[in-house]
Amino acid sequence: MNGRQRAASILIGVAGSVASMLALAAFLRKMHRNDLELPLAPTSQAVYRSVGEAYTGGFTAGFSLCFFLVLLAVAVGTWYESRRARHAADAPPGS
Repeated sequence: MNGRQRAASILIGVAGSVASMLALAAFLRKMHRNDLELPLAPTSQAVYRSVGEAYTGGFTAGFSLCFFLVLLAVAVGTWYESRRARHAADAPPGS
């Protein structure tokens, strides 16, 4: 990964992580406040679907947060390894 790719990955990773954390916070706030959108005719099937849709949003937000955090970890890890390799190449022999 070169420097330009690394910078783009870090930028995308940070932006995606922030957006995912906001979506996850909105999901958690919805669950905490019990703000599920119940259907007009609250049958057991309709309530089940409503809860399922809410949890689908939470799962999607959590999965995307994990994805963007892994993207950040890979970008930072490659930056660290390239810096370490450069430092080892610049070090005098025998040190």
